[in-house]
Parts: sequence; C-alpha cells; structure tokens
Amino acid sequence: MKRVILFLMGLSLMAVSCDNDDPKTPDTPKKPVLNPDYKVVTLDDIVKEFKFIEGVSVADVAEGAVGDLNSWVKELNEITKYNATAEKGKAGKLGKRYVNAKGVETVQLIKKGLIGALQLNKFNKSLMSGIRAKDADTRKKAIDMAVKYLLGTAKPKTKDEFKKEGNAFGKYMMSVSTSTKYKGIDKMIYEAIERAYASTENPKVYMGALMELNEYVTTVVAFRGVHYLAGYGEKIRKNFEGESVHELSEGLGFAYSLRFAYNEYKYKYYLTPEEAKKFADVNLWDEAADKSGNSFLDKESERIAKMFGFTVADAK
Repeated sequence: MKRVILFLMGLSLMAVSCDNDDPKTPDTPKKPVLNPDYKVVTLDDIVKEFKFIEGVSVADVAEGAVGDLNSWVKELNEITKYNATAEKGKAGKLGKRYVNAKGVETVQLIKKGLIGALQLNKFNKSLMSGIRAKDADTRKKAIDMAVKYLLGTAKPKTKDEFKKEGNAFGKYMMSVSTSTKYKGIDKMIYEAIERAYASTENPKVYMGALMELNEYVTTVVAFRGVHYLAGYGEKIRKNFEGESVHELSEGLGFAYSLRFAYNEYKYKYYLTPEEAKKFADVNLWDEAADKSGNSFLDKESERIAKMFGFTVADAK
C-alpha cells in the first residue's frame, strides 16, 4: 500500500512539474488607444479652409486630382484615429505631427497639393479662357476669375490683398518676395495683373501680361517647393523629427502642385501626373538614411530648380 501511495505522489509531483514547465499563455495584445480629439474630416472640409475664395467647394478642385486627394484624406482619418507612435513602416504620431507609414505628414500633402489642384488649376483655366477671348468684356471676366483664385477678390486695390487670411498662395508669395533671387515678386505679380486689366482692348499686350503673370505665379510655387525639399531633406538626415517632417511634407505638396503649373511658353504642364505622384509616394525614412547626395529629393530639387531658372542654393 505504501508503494502505491508513493507511486501516486510521484505522479502528482511530475504533473505539477510539467505544469510549471509549460510556456505561459501569450499576453492579449493591447488595444490601440483612441485619440480623444479624433474627428473625421472630408476633402470638402479641407477645401473650405480656403475660405477667402467666396463659395469655394470641392467642385472647384481639378478632376484629375480628386482621386489622389480623397485617398490621402482617407489615410489621414485612419492615422489620426489612434494615438500610436510613428516609426519606420508604421503610421502614427511623430512629436505633435501625424505621419503615414512613409513618414509623410498627410494633411500637409493635401493642403499644399490644393494650392495646385484648386488655386493653380482655376487660375490657369481662367488665363487660357482670357487668351482665347474675342472681346474685351470676356478678357476682363477671365482676369477677374484668375485673380479671384489667387486673392479671393476681383481687381485688387493694393498688393496687400495677397495677405488675406487663409490664402495659401499669398502667404508663400510674400515669403518668396523676400528672397535675393525673386525680391519684389509680389509687386511684379500685382503689376502684371494691373497691365492685364488695362489692356483688355489690346489682345497682344493683354496676352503678354497674362503670360508674365503665369510665369511669376508658377515660379513662386516651384521656388517654395525646392526651399522645403532641399533644406528639410538635409535636416531629416540629421534628426528625423516632427517639425522637419512637417516642413518637408509641405514641400512634397508644393511639388505635387506643379502638375497644375502650366508653362505658357512651351504649351505644357511642368510635371506629368505620374511625375507629380512620385512626390506623394516618397518614403522619407529611406530618404533620411540616404546620404549619397543623389537621393530622390536631391535629384528632384535640382530638376525643378533648373526648369524655372534658379538654383537649389537660391531657394534654400
């Protein structure tokens, strides 16, 4: 009997020992923490931030850009829903900025992309209608419409009207006007508008004024884009942090906008849709690791600058 009891005790101890050797059950993954400030946004919500343009809506956005913009808005809503921490290959919060898995601050890509898809698109279409116009009244209406999408007003009384709250183009035009290369470009834009209004009875002079106006306006977008792409491309290689990514994402939006910048002298847009989309698809984590001096941002900064007749050094 003692032997039976000892045998059963041995089995019991073995069972306990085996239980203790079993691997622990994996912890249940923690649920992501919801962002208490989360709010779903739409493309129309962001478009209406351009409130200086009376009656502006998503219907004013270039049809060819709506698909891109809506996909970025969807991505933005997915990123901001949770308070995840961003890292390479993972969307989330970087400092106080929300970035996608490629390190791009999506909201800036949308807002600066709208400088092209909204403002430049309507501006260029208006200029083209003015160039094709057969009478002075139609030419005046065309310049009215072009100026509306730059300023949010009809014929400007002073160049200070470019500074209207919410006017993305006006804000950055004033920044470019302080550069050594394009000092006073705000004045040149204002004067080209004035010449266009004054020459609606003279198609040749009117067309020359519109071509100058278009050149100055598209140069502002290109110059500011290179300023961000080149300058902040360097900074993220030293420190991949939120504020540098914020500025660089603005540059990507400006570059995307060049899809809607028309070269009146060569009768074509500066970037094709395919070329523009590459800026939205760039991986900033990879760019930060590329110190060759020949990365995508390096090469594209040089290419854009050359298109417009300035240098990367000018824009920095």
